[in-house]
Amino acid sequence: MRIPLYNQSLNAVVVDGVQISGFMEGDWMEIKPEGNAADRTKGGDGPSMNVAVAQGGTVTISLMPTSPALGALYALRQLQQAAPTLFSIVIQTGVQELIAAAGCAFGEMPQFTTGGPKMTARKFLFECLQIPMDLSGVASLAAQVAAAI
Repeated sequence: MRIPLYNQSLNAVVVDGVQISGFMEGDWMEIKPEGNAADRTKGGDGPSMNVAVAQGGTVTISLMPTSPALGALYALRQLQQAAPTLFSIVIQTGVQELIAAAGCAFGEMPQFTTGGPKMTARKFLFECLQIPMDLSGVASLAAQVAAAI
């Protein structure tokens, strides 16, 4: 029995309805959810646990300078500057995680250099109000692995 644990072709990113392509080699995506952190404290009445609620986070994608998605992202940024609106980002990872970030806006615009011997990434940072993750695909893969053992 062959179990597909990771499939690079399953990676997909859609920003405001636009399919993104032309990613850099290596680690081209970073998702950093905020919140859900626990802090232990110890007061006069004993130890306690403070748990923060999820507060969105950031999504960063790295594109090649030749990516066909650059024009669409720059146009979306100009549109957002002219009429501030939030958009969504949908991500499917190679292990079938589904992340649907809502209430997103551009954070830092990409800084890059050009003219050297190597292409540098155009890193787009998006600030998002919500980053829920659907891990049902990962759970089904874990069940397949457990059944195969």
